[in-house]
Amino acid sequence: MSDNGINGNGANSNGVNGKVERVFTHPRLMALTEIEFELSATQYRAMGYPGIKQGEPLTAVLETAILFPDPTVESWFVVQKEPWPARLARVAPATYAFAGQIEAAEIGREEGAEIATLLVRCGDIPLRVTCAPGEDGRLPFGVWETRYLTGISHIYGVVEDDFATAVGQSIDLTIWSFRRLILTPGDAVFGQWYESDQLAPTPFPYDRIIVEGRLHRQKIWARQSEE
Repeated sequence: MSDNGINGNGANSNGVNGKVERVFTHPRLMALTEIEFELSATQYRAMGYPGIKQGEPLTAVLETAILFPDPTVESWFVVQKEPWPARLARVAPATYAFAGQIEAAEIGREEGAEIATLLVRCGDIPLRVTCAPGEDGRLPFGVWETRYLTGISHIYGVVEDDFATAVGQSIDLTIWSFRRLILTPGDAVFGQWYESDQLAPTPFPYDRIIVEGRLHRQKIWARQSEE
């Protein structure tokens, strides 16, 4: 039987031309955490259209769309007291199914209805989650710190935060690539995706930009060292 994977001693073995190639890495620093998020046209404008490329650092808060306590809608959430294992699983471009503990909560009211902004710890990735109420205008019981939340949502990167809420935690990452969905009316490749290693310093009012980044190694190490 060939050995393809990580051995208990931290050795990565791969068969090459009948030989076994062994690469040793520290078992707690074997891979960077990858994350995808959408960078909106509004955010890029707020950044001043800097032009960014592969290998450059970026600091951002990752946040969800508005989630509803209804699993029949596109973006939803559920809370409970009992723990769920931390999860962050990509299910579509910049879209994740996730679960984690609520570490901070800010609950307010908009037009008479409750709304919550939460910080949910999904392993190495902190997400800022916005929760909408049910049809009665109230949030589900348990939308506060120390409870657990799971759901699904598109993920957005906020580089220039308006600080409308005190809830949120930024992450430091390295840009890996960009994927662009062309939606400019009349464009010859309308509706098509293409990948590049840089984002031009120009507006993209119609197109959608997905950024793939890798969480800085030292941040992962610091998190693991606390466990």
